[in-house]
Amino acid sequence: MQITENELKKQLKAGEFLRVYFLYGEESYLTAHYAAQIAAKAVGDSALAEFNLQKFDGQSCTAEEIEDAAEALPVMADRKCVVVRDFDVAAGGAASQERLLALVKDPPEGCVLVFWLDALEADVKKNAKWKAFLAAADKSGAAVAFPRKTAGDIAKLLCSGAARRGCSLSPDNARRMIERCGSDLNLLLGELDKLCAYADGREITREDIETLGVQNLEASVFDLSKALLQGSYTKAYQIIHRLFVMREEPVAILAVLSNAYADLYRAKVARAAGEQAESLTAAFAYRGKEFRLRNAARDSAPIPLPVLRESLETLATADRMLKSSRTDKRVVLEQTAAKLILLSRTGGR
Repeated sequence: MQITENELKKQLKAGEFLRVYFLYGEESYLTAHYAAQIAAKAVGDSALAEFNLQKFDGQSCTAEEIEDAAEALPVMADRKCVVVRDFDVAAGGAASQERLLALVKDPPEGCVLVFWLDALEADVKKNAKWKAFLAAADKSGAAVAFPRKTAGDIAKLLCSGAARRGCSLSPDNARRMIERCGSDLNLLLGELDKLCAYADGREITREDIETLGVQNLEASVFDLSKALLQGSYTKAYQIIHRLFVMREEPVAILAVLSNAYADLYRAKVARAAGEQAESLTAAFAYRGKEFRLRNAARDSAPIPLPVLRESLETLATADRMLKSSRTDKRVVLEQTAAKLILLSRTGGR
């Protein structure tokens, strides 16, 4: 059966375990977190717990090894747990898949099987082998999907996380953390640990976030796009210089800058059509990054649509130059910045 994150939480709190769990989705922090939670609660904290927990890296184990581990009896305990990370169901042959499906459909009594996806990209709903695996997990246990969380969900998680660490964090400052550091939960919670240690029991302020928070590439390029739209040569070139000092790849910088201008263009088109920018969330995969649409709606308001269209053409030309010419990549970026500033000042052709 398919269950939600909240249903899984309730099961674990009650100490109830199914025989098979399959954890997958875009939030790899959560798949890792719940795989660890299931394992820890399934084997308990007795002196023999380590003997009843086996972990496998799916990239270097076989279905036969997983089966052997599952069939081994628990050591002086009611159950054992076998945890498998990133086993590629689609990569195995027919014999391997048959063995794995038989195990997942009817796992041994006294064993909790946990399969979870971390770095492996799998088309769980469309690939035939993955669909068969998902159906088998549904039959004897539960599959739990962890889709990308919205910015609002992440902000709530940060606020509650700060409280558990003995500090406080306002919703506005939680949103600022997301804007500055990105929406990756692993990175955000690492930043929260650092900020809470620094705050030492008090409220985390915006100044703390600006001083200590790691600014990711997306946030830096957002600042760059604002400088370009404002026609500020000095600030734009300072940011480009900082990005090169940070050894960011020019192609990656340009890709993120192109995305920022695409945000502006989409928000402008939505506004012209009488739609709210947030209506684009599902169509263009902005879930968890809704703040980009809000920022784009605000920043695109005074910019004529033809200017944004011509800016995107300028960025596309720069992308071709970066990938096909021997021109110095920094020169390409700085020339592109100059063209974008000129467009913002003159209003295009």
